[in-house]
Amino acid sequence: MSANSHNAKIMKIAEMAIKILIVLAGCWILYVKIIKNQDLTEMWDSVKTSFSSTKNVLLMVLAFVLMPVNMAFETRKWQKSILPVERVPFRKAYTAIFTGITAGMMFPNRTGDFLGRIFILEKGNRIKAAMLTFVGNIAQMLVTVSLGCIAWIFFAQENYYVLVLSLIIIVLGYLLYFNIHILRHLQRLIPKKWRPQAEKYMEIFGGYSTKDLAVILLIAVGKYVVYSFQFVLLIWAFDVPLNYFEAMIPIMITYLLMTVIPYITITEIAVRGGVCISVFEAWLGIKGISTSFTMMVFSASTMLWLYNLAIPAVVGLFFIRKLKFIRSSYES
Repeated sequence: MSANSHNAKIMKIAEMAIKILIVLAGCWILYVKIIKNQDLTEMWDSVKTSFSSTKNVLLMVLAFVLMPVNMAFETRKWQKSILPVERVPFRKAYTAIFTGITAGMMFPNRTGDFLGRIFILEKGNRIKAAMLTFVGNIAQMLVTVSLGCIAWIFFAQENYYVLVLSLIIIVLGYLLYFNIHILRHLQRLIPKKWRPQAEKYMEIFGGYSTKDLAVILLIAVGKYVVYSFQFVLLIWAFDVPLNYFEAMIPIMITYLLMTVIPYITITEIAVRGGVCISVFEAWLGIKGISTSFTMMVFSASTMLWLYNLAIPAVVGLFFIRKLKFIRSSYES
């Protein structure tokens, strides 16, 4: 057996071992978060009650049908974000989004989602692709923060300081985003001996035009509209007496807080539930509605987590085999 074929065999075994470890780790995390989760048990009690109404069931089904639409927006955003590195077909990128969710489950705030995406690439530089993936994440965070700040203004009931602070955050956010090329200057903070290598990667942020950034941002807005509407549909499915606008205010604030609050994957439902209950309890009090509905909102939030994260993560397990962790060479 030649040295090359021997090395190739070792690489193939190593890659298979990595895939098996990821699948096993993913199965364990999903088991802990779904099968062993007491919060989900409580949610199913609310679901059973809602199943008595055909209207509520239809609302739940519609929210679920929007899940692949939500994934499609995320796919287009990622395709556009990594275009300077590699043009990925939609179908292939779509599966990468699912494997990304699976991998993201293993990291705080799901920050590792890029690890399940970049290994779908055939030739593009993976380090650069990982960096560009965060451009799409930044766009999504900007949408979440800016809309959350607008909701905060309504929530605070014309508080002048909240208004000023919100406007400052929004303006600064968009200024930084549309001048994202300034990230290239971060290389100056890196020790000189590593700076040439860092410059090779940091220059990638200069590859976006204002139009490119605007398109990515618009896709992020579309994604936000879809998954926030899913939340509204589920809130209605659990008979919470809020119209669309009244529901969106606390939803936007909840998303804002979930963006800035650090959490680990195992505690995600608890953190999400705690934030959701606190925000909606205050909002329902302002609207003069019984705060007993907050538990229904918690059930809606948990079901949304199942739709957009747990189920896609399970699906992603079946696509792990398509990832290529080891390759002999790539274009940079």
